[in-house]
Amino acid sequence: MTIIFRSLFLLIALLSVAQADDSGWIHNAKNPHADIRFRSSYADNGYTRVLLDIRLDNGWKTYWRSPGEGGAAPEIVWDSGAKTVWHWPKPDRFDSAGFTSVGYKKRVTFPLEVKTDQQTGELTGTLVLATCSNVCLNTRWKFRLYPDQIATHDFEKSWSQAMARVPASEGPIIVDRVESGGTTLTVYAHKATSWTAPSFYADAPENAVYSEPDIHTEGNKLKAVLSLRNNWGEPLQTSNISALTAVITDGELSQQINASVEHASAFPVWWQTLFFALAGGLILNLMPCVLPVLGMKLAFLTSSHHRDTNDIRKRFLATAAGIITSFILLAALIAVIRLSGRWVGWGFQFQSPWFTGFMVLVTWLFWFSLAGIAELRLPSSVSTRLATTGGAGVAGSFCEGMFATLLATPCTAPFLGTAVTVALAAPLWQLWIIFMALGIGMSLPWLLISAFPRVAAFVPRPGRWLNLFRILLVALMMSSTLWLLSLLIPSVGIRWVSVAAGILLTLFLYGCARAYRGSSRHFYLLALGLLAAAVIYAALPPAAHQTATSSISWRPFSQAALDQALAENKRVFVDITADWCINCKVNEALVLNSAAVAEELNRADVVALKGDWSRPSPQIEAFLQRNGASGIPFNALFTPRQTEGELLPPLLDKHQLLSLLRSSDSIKTQSTGAHNE
Repeated sequence: MTIIFRSLFLLIALLSVAQADDSGWIHNAKNPHADIRFRSSYADNGYTRVLLDIRLDNGWKTYWRSPGEGGAAPEIVWDSGAKTVWHWPKPDRFDSAGFTSVGYKKRVTFPLEVKTDQQTGELTGTLVLATCSNVCLNTRWKFRLYPDQIATHDFEKSWSQAMARVPASEGPIIVDRVESGGTTLTVYAHKATSWTAPSFYADAPENAVYSEPDIHTEGNKLKAVLSLRNNWGEPLQTSNISALTAVITDGELSQQINASVEHASAFPVWWQTLFFALAGGLILNLMPCVLPVLGMKLAFLTSSHHRDTNDIRKRFLATAAGIITSFILLAALIAVIRLSGRWVGWGFQFQSPWFTGFMVLVTWLFWFSLAGIAELRLPSSVSTRLATTGGAGVAGSFCEGMFATLLATPCTAPFLGTAVTVALAAPLWQLWIIFMALGIGMSLPWLLISAFPRVAAFVPRPGRWLNLFRILLVALMMSSTLWLLSLLIPSVGIRWVSVAAGILLTLFLYGCARAYRGSSRHFYLLALGLLAAAVIYAALPPAAHQTATSSISWRPFSQAALDQALAENKRVFVDITADWCINCKVNEALVLNSAAVAEELNRADVVALKGDWSRPSPQIEAFLQRNGASGIPFNALFTPRQTEGELLPPLLDKHQLLSLLRSSDSIKTQSTGAHNE
């Protein structure tokens, strides 16, 4: 009897012990959407093994060790100061409201190894767990463990199953190299077999996040590009990162990689960028947008034979100051937009109809100045003060410089794209320096004339040719205004744009009639005729809308359309354009609409995608950013063998484009033939 009693007592004790290493599901009234459970066992290596189970309601998630743009990784604070080694299961990536996070849904088990110096078998602590759905909760869970027990068979099985979900530290994935370049890291890796659907999860530095990687595969080779930014979305340099830890998955394969980062010398790239900024700014003076302002300064030089050289110097220095000031203000605006978390491209301001309307009014006012009817004036108090110091013309020259910069922004010149691409992704202090270099480059002609004002002596003296030249300048400025007005058609319609153009021309002709008394009658008649035409046109019923036709079978651009075409083994030509992009229109007129190019782009194995960036488009902005473009024109050819795309220069060359299209066709044909064999 005594033996039976002792056996029962021992059985009860063992049962109580077996239950002590399993906390059961712990609930917390402050977070009804999550339950947690701890299971623990002492290990021979001196560590306590703990399984942390988290069970979440549908639609709720918790986070990985590097949670991405939202959330926080789970954390355990031990009362005894114990140290925890976390083993992180393979995570998933989630997109919500434009933010990307990395973590787990429904249920996850974390294997933990705990090292403590305390002698007692009891462990107490607090789990800090962040969970999110439409709202986010950061909940603290108190718990108590008794891990000094013998491990059960069930625990060993659960531990093995949980560790099987943790990415292996070694495996078939080999990292060839990791390159640092500006604000990105580029990872090159390979494995024995071809990639199917790889994912990449990188550990980001403190107070920073990596964007979702842009992954390209070709057979068994992989290239992943990661962009680094801070928690406010501002790009960060990767020059201080010496190593990268990440998890690469591909189907059932999951492996953690650790690699050192290779850094190229930053100084040659930095000086090269500054050179490109100076050269790009200088070439902007030759863009059609800026020609009217250049003509105004040339007209000023022709009438400067009687002027003091100091006056000429001050006028041209003021124009240069206006240009540089405008670039500084533009850099400030871009900095504010970047700090708000948005990506911004060159010429972005023309996406706003309000800015375009403002530019219409400014260019219209310049008609009067070019025609000699009136001069641009500042407020009377400022004008009076400047006049007393001989600086009335200086203010106008300063405005001309600012105006030239605003007109130049829709244009993309050689060298400019490279400098702007670096600036838009660089830290803010580099953004300021690059944009100042752009301003100095564009103002170089004005600075040279201010340094050598006697150059005015070599300019022909005023005469009949100057009057004809002024008429040409007025025509150029009128064309600029009408072009800017045309950008407002998508916002207000062609009817009201036409009416506005008629009113602006009428007011200009009225000003001409007041200024040129000898021909006032003709100007009045033209003004009345235009005004009557504008009123009649406004009263007419709206005409049926006609869509412009193209010789190329364009399809609307989307990343999905690009991926689908490549999956169908087709070549894809992408053209990102906008109504306000002058260089885009030049490319269309001289290259894309040519019969030879249209014939190549209309082939059965070619898909032509056109994206319209006339208005803000997050999809197009993300695509441009992934491809390292600072703005538009953007033209690239993507093929199944070159999914990264072959980028073309901003100003297209017809022969270069045809050569690229035909060579890619021959490569594709050879590849298809080899495959069929």
